[in-house]
Amino acid sequence: MTKILSTNITSPLGLTTEENYAAVRRGETGLKLVDGCLGVPGRFCVGMFSEAQRAALLLDGFSWFESLVLHSVKDALDRSSADPSSPRTILILGTSTAGIDELGDVPERDRNYLAPGVAAQKIAAHLGFVNDPITVSNACISGATAQMLADRLIAAGYYDTALVCGVDILSAFVLAGFDSFKALSPTICRPFDIERLGLNIGECAATVVLTKDLSSDPDAWHIIDGCLNNDAYHVSAPVPSGDGVCRAIQKILTPELKAGLACVAAHGTATMFNDQMESKAIENAGLGELLTSALKPHYGHTFGASGIVESIITMCALDEGLILPVPGFEELGVSGKMHPCSQLEKTDKKSFIKLQSGFGGCNGAMIYARAQAHAARPAKAGYDVVKRLRITAEGLWVDDQAVALEGRGPALVTEIFKKYLADGSRFFKMDLYSRLAYAGTSLLAKDALEGYDPEDVALFVFTQQGSLLADRKHLSTFSNPDEFFPSPAVFINTLPNVVLGEIAVKNNIKGETTLVLLPDRDEAAIQRIMEASLAATRPAVVLCGWVDCGAEDNFVADLKMLKIK
Repeated sequence: MTKILSTNITSPLGLTTEENYAAVRRGETGLKLVDGCLGVPGRFCVGMFSEAQRAALLLDGFSWFESLVLHSVKDALDRSSADPSSPRTILILGTSTAGIDELGDVPERDRNYLAPGVAAQKIAAHLGFVNDPITVSNACISGATAQMLADRLIAAGYYDTALVCGVDILSAFVLAGFDSFKALSPTICRPFDIERLGLNIGECAATVVLTKDLSSDPDAWHIIDGCLNNDAYHVSAPVPSGDGVCRAIQKILTPELKAGLACVAAHGTATMFNDQMESKAIENAGLGELLTSALKPHYGHTFGASGIVESIITMCALDEGLILPVPGFEELGVSGKMHPCSQLEKTDKKSFIKLQSGFGGCNGAMIYARAQAHAARPAKAGYDVVKRLRITAEGLWVDDQAVALEGRGPALVTEIFKKYLADGSRFFKMDLYSRLAYAGTSLLAKDALEGYDPEDVALFVFTQQGSLLADRKHLSTFSNPDEFFPSPAVFINTLPNVVLGEIAVKNNIKGETTLVLLPDRDEAAIQRIMEASLAATRPAVVLCGWVDCGAEDNFVADLKMLKIK
């Protein structure tokens, strides 16, 4: 359990938490209609900073993405006692696509610096952090995952303070991709309403400063608990029953905590399938009688920022004794029993549960409260390494023994798939990084997970470059206005965590699946993250390791299976 020292929200509604909450409280929205937004043909309803705001925020020598992070983190830093120069302080970013908007402007030889972990390192150095940052990319639940990782690292004793920033920007890259999915609403989104048409995309950076609570301050907001999992159903469609979100809720919601909840802060994307799934999760978890709030009509879907900005606004509302309504909601358009808040309501309760779900089958639930800290530090989890696997462009090794294969480079990865796995997956639609992770992890798990509860199997993948190869391919499908044909099949693989969903479906993994990007391969950082996560979650089996792909002749997958004692 960690205490929240300070916050910031930097969005089209304002550049501080106070400005944002005041705007939301007045019922304002940052969404607006834009023709040909960022060069993408058509009219879109988006949450976009004004030219004046961009000019005020953009810093010399930094990208738009980096500038947003710098403003948000610096404002939160200035409002706290956190010291970035302390070795006990860490910066953690949560983002879906980071600064991918610059990809087409950078020479091929220099594109490595666009890797989110490398961009985070530049930001951290500018702000005076002495520790290398950590970047979490778990699609729409990136902000929640980043907060939970910070909570774990502090609880494990590695750090005293963590600055956690969730951020994503509006870019042609993302707009063209979601437009190809036909998932966008031409008007302001209406979560859970019968007339909802889809989501709006927004940009935002939101930061929370977390610290271990030595004073047991009952008046401070705390992260009480959280759970991440995978529904092992589909990489871009949520399981209709809401099973993943429901299990995440049930894992952390005790009767005592449930009795203190003021509301459910929903993910509420306003898409047909996500809202329906979330309504069933709320009903099946026994939360159908609670009022549900959803804030995306104010901001749009801010992806990596959503789990932080929406939590901060909910805290501000509860501090005033209020539950915020869902703008535009009139008539329930989902089958699950739930109660979207249709008008401003009063409450004297000071806790809530935040729900998240995203591409790659990942789900999350977190409980926040003004409460006294009491959780003990989790004991370190012991484990045995039961199997190792290594793949490079030159060969395959299992438990340090070379396996005779003919192929080299990408052909080697395909040979592994055909020889050992050949299944009905999307393998041949994946980029090389995803093929490498899928083939390596699935071969590692082959015939080894039988007898384990799927909820007790977890998956952690670490990388530097992630899905940059797929990103370049997606960019090529719409960079020429005369040949504008973005493919949803290509776009889905530009999210570096999506392959974890593929692996989860293949191997029926329903525990946590998390993708972490680092500035470089830092084994000590990986060890800290793994030990803190294992102590907090206690799975039975973990598949984990480093998977990186810089080019078709330069890739590596170093993976291992851990059995937790």
